[in-house]
Amino acid sequence: MTHVQASGPRYNPEAADAFHRGLRAGGVRFAAYLPDSVLDPIERLLDADPDIETVVCTREDEGIAIAMGAYLGGKLGVVLMEGSGVGLSGLILARGVLQRTPVLILASHDRALGMQFDYHGATRLVAQATLESLGIPTHPIHSPDAIETVVREALLTVHGQRLPVGLIVPRHLMVL
Repeated sequence: MTHVQASGPRYNPEAADAFHRGLRAGGVRFAAYLPDSVLDPIERLLDADPDIETVVCTREDEGIAIAMGAYLGGKLGVVLMEGSGVGLSGLILARGVLQRTPVLILASHDRALGMQFDYHGATRLVAQATLESLGIPTHPIHSPDAIETVVREALLTVHGQRLPVGLIVPRHLMVL
């Protein structure tokens, strides 16, 4: 009997685990996400974690607003989305900066690396540029070995400075 592998990407489970450990260690107790193929294994771990309340949203700006609201209710939050969704979220991000309402943003797709489809062109242009134009600290994670430390340190900034921070997750971190 021949085993047939399901279609779709094969994920790096160690990378997803490192994100989950970093989020837990950094105090995240709330997650909002719009399902994304690159971030899927992280979303699954968050959904399965009984200590982290998760919400699936229909728009990226909605997810950011919900995660910021969770902070106002006492829960440090993270929001996960494709990078293009950051471009749709300028208004709520600006409000978060001005009102000092923190949230960690994990956005898939880097400006340059792993952008194999032409329809990711807009994603490549808006994610980091939107965050940086609003003065939101942004850091692409390029090494799997750095994931847990970068997430934990970004959450120190989120909590200590009371502002949004964006981490850009290139495809090569998650997909084998």
